[in-house]
Amino acid sequence: MVSLTEIQDLLIRINEDSSNTDLVGAAVLINFDGYVEHAGIFIRHNEEGTFFHFDGGKVVLEEIDSEELYCFKELIFLDPILVPSFLTQCELIVENAKPEFGYFYEGSLYDGDGNFKSEGSFPEYMTCVGFCLNVIKGFMSEEDFFVYEDWDEDSIEMSLSFVENFINKIKRNFPDVKLDDFRKNLRRIKPIEYIAGAYCKDLPVRKEFTDRIIPNIKKVIAEIAAA
Repeated sequence: MVSLTEIQDLLIRINEDSSNTDLVGAAVLINFDGYVEHAGIFIRHNEEGTFFHFDGGKVVLEEIDSEELYCFKELIFLDPILVPSFLTQCELIVENAKPEFGYFYEGSLYDGDGNFKSEGSFPEYMTCVGFCLNVIKGFMSEEDFFVYEDWDEDSIEMSLSFVENFINKIKRNFPDVKLDDFRKNLRRIKPIEYIAGAYCKDLPVRKEFTDRIIPNIKKVIAEIAAA
């Protein structure tokens, strides 16, 4: 079990980050009420930090906005020596990725050339967390960061009409997609679950792990937001 102290020590506010060591971290944007509202990837290279994310409309690799509250947890399974290669891959993804927002993830990834790959030949739909999983998996020799199947359609927490409208949109725009197979992969891994997963020492991350530590994650984030 990850202790509250360990969470406090390793969840770092980006604009208070004083280290110069190269790293890749799971990052989240927190509002000042302590709610985790967005996810991305923090990259520190040559003493400069950037935030890589899908904002719901486009893929962005940008400087940290000093007016916003970002925190990160280092992904210790990504060797710092590989950070330049990781950053290069992110730049290729910016050039080639064309994601659209949707509560969907089926183990897809972005390959070394920045191209989207889906075993099921599904369209490039994802959330901000799904985008991060696609990027990280593509850099991990196609190993999964999360056991994404632990999250099912119920994890979307939206109305049945919302889900049905999304399915109908896919049916209209992608008539060759097998809708039953597509629907099996409707899911949402929340930003707070994503940052919780960064504390897991034995990959891939199970939902039971994130469920156990999220109460303490919320406590630490509330402290950070109130500081």
